[in-house]
Formats: sequence, structure tokens, C-alpha cells
Amino acid sequence: MRKTFVIVGGGFSGTVLAANLLRRPAAGGADVVLIERGAVMGRGVAYAAHAFPYLLNVPAARLSTDSRDPLQFLRFAKARLPNVDGEDFLPRALYGDYLQDLLLRAERESQPNMRLIKVFGEVTGIVRAPSGTALGAEFADRAPIFGDALILALGSPSVPLPPWAEKLKGHAAFRHDPRDLPESLTAEQSVLIVGNGLTMADAASALSRHPERVPTLHTISRRGLLPKTQTTFRTDAMRGSRETLLSATHSLRKLLRVCRDLAFELEKLGGDWREAVAFIRSLVPAMWRRMPDTERRRFVRHLQVHWETFRHRLPPQLTERLEHLRRSGKLNIRAGRIQDVVAVNARLAVAWRPRGSRATEQLTVDVLVNATGPNYNIERCADPLIVSLRDSGQVSTDALKLGIRTARFGACVDVHGRASRQLYYLGPMLRADHLDATAAAELSGHAEQLAAHLAECA
Repeated sequence: MRKTFVIVGGGFSGTVLAANLLRRPAAGGADVVLIERGAVMGRGVAYAAHAFPYLLNVPAARLSTDSRDPLQFLRFAKARLPNVDGEDFLPRALYGDYLQDLLLRAERESQPNMRLIKVFGEVTGIVRAPSGTALGAEFADRAPIFGDALILALGSPSVPLPPWAEKLKGHAAFRHDPRDLPESLTAEQSVLIVGNGLTMADAASALSRHPERVPTLHTISRRGLLPKTQTTFRTDAMRGSRETLLSATHSLRKLLRVCRDLAFELEKLGGDWREAVAFIRSLVPAMWRRMPDTERRRFVRHLQVHWETFRHRLPPQLTERLEHLRRSGKLNIRAGRIQDVVAVNARLAVAWRPRGSRATEQLTVDVLVNATGPNYNIERCADPLIVSLRDSGQVSTDALKLGIRTARFGACVDVHGRASRQLYYLGPMLRADHLDATAAAELSGHAEQLAAHLAECA
């Protein structure tokens, strides 16, 4: 019997899942309906084309979406840039080209009984068919599209507006989108970037692309921590004991000690601590599931931000750019919290409190950029579809508000704790149950497993 799989979201997760489904034909054939609310299918926000060449933060040789073909992306890149090396950090837009090509090839090479249907439109809710046997993607301006399974491949949620920014909406000096940066800044002007992660590094790089007129850049985050730097290393170099880590999950203090010992021992032997991080990463979901709730809370409160600086690293050339800006006095990294922001004509006056201090300091800038990144708490999400699913109880969040609760293969768990047999989630909000689910490698693995499950069920 012919099946229909409806995928809501045509970015990375939706594209990779659709390609996997097309490569795994269902017994009676299937329609794979891929719905994208934007104007371009297969790129998503992360890999959209921009005038500035934002870089990937993972080397080309480690970005294949196919576990059976680890160098797939590298071959694609070499066909367009012959001198590319596997350790090169390439433009994000090129990866978007790769994803579009991936979907095109999967469609072209699929069996005759498999069909890809591309739909452009905004899904506002999920409804059940009158027969009760199918779920439908609901639209404001067209009839629902029903399927035997419906997969939410929504990507990262939109960045919420910080409380201090509510009154800045519409002000020319405030940029809520860190990619929407002014082109005409001069060396006499200044910019405050809120956040110190990968998004901040991208923004700082773009703002300093004209050496003769780099504005003074300031950044503020709660701890003032910058991401570590990538190096050339083997991701599978370490062969540590799984049980040593898994048995330490009852105590965060003990687990931290074990992880540090692994890294120190590796470096003593001439290795790279990043090899230890890669090994630990492979066990993060299993460790997270074993960790008691009290230890999970301690991790989120005290260690998560530190882990992410080691886990999500910068390309070496981007680190060098930031260091050059710091040495030249053009980049000032601060730790603290913004208390208030007031418009003073065309500029913005920022009141902020340094970390560990009770005194408030003032900083007046020409542009303020919000680079705080997404908030995965669905209770704070303003996306109409997430709001609809949350309010109807079809999806639920975890105790720490890290994302969307899921069961095996990403089946959505409702407010009553029941795992759905038809509604699935694929994307970074899997972190509620896996903690680490934002990188291409992890999400590609989840997509392969979900596609195999859906094809088997069909």
C-alpha cells in the first residue's frame, strides 16, 4: 500500500531525511512531501547564500551526510574548488549547494515508485484526518496535506528578543539578525555584539572585512568565554573505555575528573585534547540518559557553557582574525549582563554590569547586534507551529527546557508522556533527550535511523 511521509521543514534536517527516504523505497512506494516556508528549498537558514563568505566550523572531510560515504561532501567541494583539502574550512553557502545537490541526486536516482513532492508554504498546525488514520500539515491558505507519518524537521527555533531589546524594535542601530549588518561603518564607529559564541565570531569577521575601516567591536556574554580552536586531528584516534565514562555519570564531579584525566593523559602521549572530546561526544547521549536529574541540573547551570566552548570550535583563520582584532585594540571581550539599553538619537546607550561586580557601567555604541543564539525552550518560543503543538499538548518539553521530548527514532512525546506512532521530530531540539544534537554528524545519523524505521514500518 502506497505511503505518504510529510516533512515540515526543508533545511538541513528535512533535506537529509527526504534524501534518505528516497534511497530507502517503501514496499508499495511512497510520496515524500517536503514543505519549506522560505523561498529556497534545501538550504535552511544556516547554509543560505550571503554576500560575505561565512565559514563552516568543521573541516570538509568530516561533513558528509551519508555514513556510508564519509568523503561525499569533500568530493562535491573538489569538483568546484579543485585545490580544496580535507582539512579546509569552506563557505557555508557551498554546503547549502551540496544539500540541494544531495536532494536532487536522491530524487533522480530513486526507484520509479518513489516520488518527491516539494511544497512551499507556512505550516501553522498539525491536524488529524477525519478517519483518524493520518496526520496533516495545516496551512492558513490551503487545504491540509495528510500523511501516514509527519516529521517536524524545524531546525533551530527563532532567536527570542531579549527583554532589554523590546523597546528597540524598529531602531536602525539594533540588529536582531546577526547576518543583517550595516555595510557603511567607519573606523570611528563602534559595535556591541551580545554573545561570545560562534555567531559572534561570524559577526565580528564580517564587520572587520574592510581592514581600512574596522569599527571598534565590543562583546558581552555572561562569562566572556570564547570558543576554542579547531586543529587537525583524527576523530577516531582515541580508544578509551566506554564503561569508565558511563560508570561515572552518577556524579558530575567524578565525570568531570574522568574527562579531564582522559584529555591530560592523551596530551602526555603526544595527542590532542580534541581527540578526547570527540570520544566523549560519541557517548554523550548515553551518559545523559544515565545521569540523575540533580546532576543534569548541575551540568546545565555550571558546566554546559564550558563544554560548548570545547565542543563547538572555531576555524583557525577565524581565531586568528579575532586575536588580531584584540591585539590591535579593535575587539574588547567582556563578561557581564546587560541591564538596560536606551536610544540616544541614532546611537544606543547600554547599561551593563560586569561579572562579579555590583556596579553598573555605561557603553554607547553606533550598532548593537544580538548574537545570543536560539533558545530551545518551547515554552518561550513564538513560532506559530511550535506554539500550536505545545498548546494542544502534542509535544512537550523536558524538565530543563532543553528542547522537545522524544522517544525512539524521534517519536514526539505528548504532555501525558505518550510517544506518538505518527508524529516525529528531527533537529537540534533532540537535545532534550540526547543533549548533543546540533552538528551535521549527529543529525545525519538521526536522519538515517528515522528513515530506516519509517521505510520498515511502511
